[in-house]
Amino acid sequence: MKKDLDALMKKMNVDAIYAEGHASRDTNMYYLLNGANIFAHYIKKRGKKAYVIHTPIEREVAEKTGHRLINLNKYDRQKLIEKYKDADKANAYFVAKLFDELKVKGSVIFYGNFPLGAGYKYMKHILRFNKNVKLHDGNERGLITRARMTKGDDEILRMRKVRDAVINAFDVMLSSARKCSIRSGILTVGRKRKLLIGDLRNIIRRELFANGVTDSGGMIVAQGRDASVPHNSGRDRQPVRAGVPIVFDIFPQEIGGGYFFDFTRTICFGFAPRHIKLLYNTVSCAHDYACSLLKVGSRTRDIEQKICEYFEEKGHRTLLSDKKVQIGYCHSLGHGLGLNIHESPFFNLSRRNEYYVEPNMVFTIEPGLYYPQKGYGARIEDVIHVTKKGKVVNLTKYPRKLVVPM
Repeated sequence: MKKDLDALMKKMNVDAIYAEGHASRDTNMYYLLNGANIFAHYIKKRGKKAYVIHTPIEREVAEKTGHRLINLNKYDRQKLIEKYKDADKANAYFVAKLFDELKVKGSVIFYGNFPLGAGYKYMKHILRFNKNVKLHDGNERGLITRARMTKGDDEILRMRKVRDAVINAFDVMLSSARKCSIRSGILTVGRKRKLLIGDLRNIIRRELFANGVTDSGGMIVAQGRDASVPHNSGRDRQPVRAGVPIVFDIFPQEIGGGYFFDFTRTICFGFAPRHIKLLYNTVSCAHDYACSLLKVGSRTRDIEQKICEYFEEKGHRTLLSDKKVQIGYCHSLGHGLGLNIHESPFFNLSRRNEYYVEPNMVFTIEPGLYYPQKGYGARIEDVIHVTKKGKVVNLTKYPRKLVVPM
């Protein structure tokens, strides 16, 4: 959490954080600027309140950051640009002077959204202009990544609001579909028009937007064989068929950038064939089993392995026995959720996976089984919150029902 920044800086021997960019295009900047939608330079020394250096036209929005503010009008940027025809060098000199002015010294961890070559060049200039700072090497997770891995009450509240919008949109879509009749195995609007996968997607998008969230990442509405490839988004012109599984994976974000929610259900309209019921029940039991294993201090890799073992006992191939498998259980169990749809912690079988379940984490649990050659797949996904007291709470709170009666 953000309140942990100073403690993390001390633990990682970081004397200062420097970040640069626009909050709308960089989730780390959004996080550090407390959602203020501006371009800024952010400087925080360990144990001190952060500074935000902002443009004059964004001075009032900058107040929303809650940090100490410095208006760029204070500096003659044009003079710098004229002194250094190379824009990167001019900007680097400016940052170096900011460090001098704010008495930034020692090990500095840098954040920004740059092409690799430009970023490398920019960093070299900064370090050349200011000999009092050195680049903090960081580690695999990184300081802000580690802070973002746990969530505060305000973040949980925002994610719950996105959850409410998702559930409302899904319910409205189901209600609309249930008004259809079934003709020759196809859901039909009125007497003739076939209900299409794209119709279901559009209803959900419309309702999401009406409730303040947007389909920024592109949802999955995949039927039949499309549902058997985990990230196949589905075909909008495909008619909706009774008795054929449809995977709905909906992961919208607050409008204007912000927090995500992630929700997956597999349904069949009207009825479900026996083999689909068996597959679905196996996935549902795996989901329950995974949730039963979630305890503070548990390593996510160990939980992943147990789910793989469970599926293999049921006769399904997994990444545990075949690292290149593309059928059966062929993806990881879950991932962290927040300002990115995928962020720390992660569940996987990597030997380098050292993530453990901790208080204040938010992550998904999403087992699935997929059989392209047979033309079907199933996945169930809920969002889990581990409270500060270590209680495991399912934030999704939505029924798991395979069949939607018509």
